[in-house]
Amino acid sequence: MKTHIDRLWNFSDFLFLTGLAVALFLGSKVTPLLVVAGVLPIPFLLHALKNRHYHVSIWTLLAPFGIYFAYSLFTLFFFTGLGASDPRPVNPSLESYSVAIAMLVVGLLRSLQIRNLASVFRRLMPWLLVACFAVLSYMMFAGIRDACRVRGLAPWPFIPALLFSTLTFICLVGWERLAERERWLRVGLLALSIVVSTTYTGSRGVAVAQVGVFGLLLLISFLPSFAKSMPRWHHLMSATIAGAAISVAIGLATDCGPASRFSSTFETLGRLTAQLNPTEDQTAPAKQPAPAQEAVQIPDSSAQAAAKQPEPSQSTEVTNDDAIGLRLAMWETSLTAIQESPIFGHGSLYLQKLIHATYGFEHNHNQYLTWLVTGGLLQLSLGLIFLAIPWFVSKGLSTADRLLLTTGVSLFWGIAMMFDSFLNLKFYTHYFCLLCGVLYALSNSMQERAPT
Repeated sequence: MKTHIDRLWNFSDFLFLTGLAVALFLGSKVTPLLVVAGVLPIPFLLHALKNRHYHVSIWTLLAPFGIYFAYSLFTLFFFTGLGASDPRPVNPSLESYSVAIAMLVVGLLRSLQIRNLASVFRRLMPWLLVACFAVLSYMMFAGIRDACRVRGLAPWPFIPALLFSTLTFICLVGWERLAERERWLRVGLLALSIVVSTTYTGSRGVAVAQVGVFGLLLLISFLPSFAKSMPRWHHLMSATIAGAAISVAIGLATDCGPASRFSSTFETLGRLTAQLNPTEDQTAPAKQPAPAQEAVQIPDSSAQAAAKQPEPSQSTEVTNDDAIGLRLAMWETSLTAIQESPIFGHGSLYLQKLIHATYGFEHNHNQYLTWLVTGGLLQLSLGLIFLAIPWFVSKGLSTADRLLLTTGVSLFWGIAMMFDSFLNLKFYTHYFCLLCGVLYALSNSMQERAPT
């Protein structure tokens, strides 16, 4: 018979997992909920951590996390790349890193205190995501959006797209033990994740990452050894077709389909391909000079109007899409800087001088170029180890479950970070740290339930 304490404990567990999901449209405004359901219960539930056997060594989490943040903190104080009189950026900062470490601790301790976490996550998270999709749908049809992009209370539309897909992919773990209806519920979530990334948020980088994950899972599904432990090809194709069909229907109903944002992407790829493989007509002398392109305007989203305008370059001339053009220009600038100091980079805050002073952005919209510019090959190596934490903490699970978890988190974020420096922005870094703690506890819980 459950006591009032047990009911309160279960309710706080429910709120904590709910916070993981609703953060996708609340952004950092989910903090009060996480404080109430994540931080406050910890001292009262410490007894739940006593006399427990942990199947996964805690060092599989703390070692890669500690090495990455120890080096980041060292360079923050001793290798900034800025002069004494140069202005300091707001991010990265000591506060940002401190909160990230705290989020790992909260995610780890609070998740370990949830009784039967694997079972609760398996039953609850898919339906939380369905509810989140309903909220995003309401915002879409009610016009609560920026033009055609839904973000809710989150600062960027990438947040709903990235978090919804991440949690959906995590729900696939344990596929072999799912009932048939549970499997098809997750197939439905995969379809909805396509709608969120392409139609509700227009997040092209996240959509590309989805294509990469779907493609890899499709290839793995044909391997006989994973026939029962991974989604089959017909599950993935069903999700893709359903997601595309729903996206088209919503686009027709709201006049906000993905065609407008994604057409410019394909057009740019075509122009870049044409430049790399010039035809005879393109190599011949031009009959008429091309009209001069206007300087690219920087979005005035955070009091950046005073930033310098970049000089026109080949990168910005291949597209009329400002978002793509600015990315290409920043990547070109970053590559030049990397060649000057490839091993140790230019310093942890050097993007303030290289990118912000010229383009008005905090980062160069590519996590790997960010690591290379600020910390060189050393920082890139440590960053990749940090990103691979889901693989480390899933030690002891079946190969299929480890692949699903690592593909759905590390690979998915890894591809998406080719277009945005998520781990140089506070919210994404903090959420990823919180999630790493949850995944460690989830891996332990799954192995406690595994048959011996």
